[in-house]
Amino acid sequence: MFKFRLMTSDDFLLMLEWLSKDHVKQWWNDGDDTLEKVADHYGAKSGDVVRFILVETDKDDEKPIGYFQYYFIPDGSIGIDQFIGEEDYINKGIGEKAIRMFIELIMQHHKPTRIILDPSPDNKRAIRCYGKIGFKHYETKKTEDGHLAYMMRLDCRPPAN
Repeated sequence: MFKFRLMTSDDFLLMLEWLSKDHVKQWWNDGDDTLEKVADHYGAKSGDVVRFILVETDKDDEKPIGYFQYYFIPDGSIGIDQFIGEEDYINKGIGEKAIRMFIELIMQHHKPTRIILDPSPDNKRAIRCYGKIGFKHYETKKTEDGHLAYMMRLDCRPPAN
């Protein structure tokens, strides 16, 4: 069973560990390679991003396994980003299940017009996962750092008649 809990400063050391892992760094590399940088990026100074830790629960035991975040876009959409930090949980369908749960959590608290994410066009595994959930490609564009983003969206409101 899985759940989300809000990220706290107690999670910064774990984030540093995850961010240094090759399977995370390949797709998520903001230069957060010290505890101070992680604390600054993911701490109170980080702006309007709502951050969560994905936790596997088993009776009285909880194991943090991933990171999820969402942020508001002026057009009424919500953007999401996420990764599974623990290698043992990759390629087992957990990401797909967790993203579905995350979308439900967002929908309970907000009523976005759509949910948007932007994987690298080279991240075929993530793109396949997002497609299974219902995300559709709508644009490929250059980001501020010059990388390409494969823009995908999940419409949350039924189309107008």
